[in-house]
Amino acid sequence: MDLPSFANVHVALADHVATIEFNTDALNFLSVDVMTQLADAWQWADGEPQCRAIVLCSTGRVFCGGVDFRSLAGAGQDRSPQHLYLLAQRLLRGRKPCIAAVQGAAVGAGLGLAMLADQRVAGPKAQFNASFAQLGFHAGFGLTATLPHVMGPHAASRMLLMGQPVGADEALRLGLADEVVDDPSLVRTAAQARARVIASNAPIAVQDMRQTLRATLIDDFHAAIERELALQLSHMQTRDFVEGISALMTKRPPRFVGT
Repeated sequence: MDLPSFANVHVALADHVATIEFNTDALNFLSVDVMTQLADAWQWADGEPQCRAIVLCSTGRVFCGGVDFRSLAGAGQDRSPQHLYLLAQRLLRGRKPCIAAVQGAAVGAGLGLAMLADQRVAGPKAQFNASFAQLGFHAGFGLTATLPHVMGPHAASRMLLMGQPVGADEALRLGLADEVVDDPSLVRTAAQARARVIASNAPIAVQDMRQTLRATLIDDFHAAIERELALQLSHMQTRDFVEGISALMTKRPPRFVGT
């Protein structure tokens, strides 16, 4: 068995669990290239008989800082996140269950990436951040489908409309995290332990149940990314989006005007 090799994604396999680790920069920003590597790693895991479960993780202190939207202010269609969202669908449709090890901040698309997993193990410094409203544009990466699916519509609405980060303990209370590990160095180990429990069960039954459980979510996700994308591209042309990005870069409160 040959393990696949990628520039920014490392794959290991032990005890029927594939650990898929990505590493881009200090904030682990996503790009189409990195998402393509992740999708290709997922495709390998789906086709590898020795793999029965996946752990998604990253290096460093930040799980994923999302997409660097500071480069997108006023950019329009040429910087569309559409390709990222289509690649995310490939991960969502995978047959093998996934546990995300969230050791630090999961911001925007990084939160979206974590929400593609079946379960999430959080470290004490984990933060789940959907601050789109503070940046002046619509949520994306299918979060309007995945967050309600996991948290319920009311909690998801509160998180998206308020735009405030959710820490590890609150995430556990809300169902956003399935486990919180006190020692940050053991987040990945705890995720792998959960994955091994899944991998010890009958793989055909597990994979078919996962597909049954996700059937509605997959449909909702597809509809959500289409609507999210159209609204994001529209909002990226507004003064409020430019103001939100400017406020982020200068570390000041935004002053939105509604245009």
